[in-house]
Amino acid sequence: MKTCFLLVAAVAAAAFASARCSPVQAAAAAPPPVTTIGATCQAAHDADSRVSASFCSTRLRDAFAPDTRFLADAAAAEGVSNANDARREIATAIQRHDEGDDQEDDPIYRRVLVRCEEFYGEIRERYDAARQAIAEQRYGDVEEELSSVPSTGRSCDDKFALTRGGSGASPFLQYCEDNTQIALLTIAITSLIK
Repeated sequence: MKTCFLLVAAVAAAAFASARCSPVQAAAAAPPPVTTIGATCQAAHDADSRVSASFCSTRLRDAFAPDTRFLADAAAAEGVSNANDARREIATAIQRHDEGDDQEDDPIYRRVLVRCEEFYGEIRERYDAARQAIAEQRYGDVEEELSSVPSTGRSCDDKFALTRGGSGASPFLQYCEDNTQIALLTIAITSLIK
């Protein structure tokens, strides 16, 4: 009972003190707004309905998020990581092909793999440039850097249609889909920076 009384007294004293200070003082005493990943992902979806809020939350769940700028950088870093993973998998496929371990004997197949590795190298460069733009607070440049990224990823997938007698499907389709989401996400989060 005594603890409850002390708690009520403390709350009342705080309310009385805050009522006596000016609105400017009260605003200065308020903590800064906290950036949450879920709220930012939802805001990114609201800014661009093509952005999946659940994809965003999943990909950025471990990001350091003191503000929107850090989340924009984390999204671009996810793009770098995705491009690196794609290039690593493509390099492995090229190696398997060269060693004869690959079942693929289509002569176009290896050329397509090499071109896809180049495409994902270009994509990585675009994400690196977007990260640099974010770091330098040139937020308008982020969309310019990333606008071609989804079509570059699709170019890789489209090249596989030329293989296997015209019935080839890309083994890297998930990288392309993730790449598109990450580019849209990075642009949308960057647009939220005040």
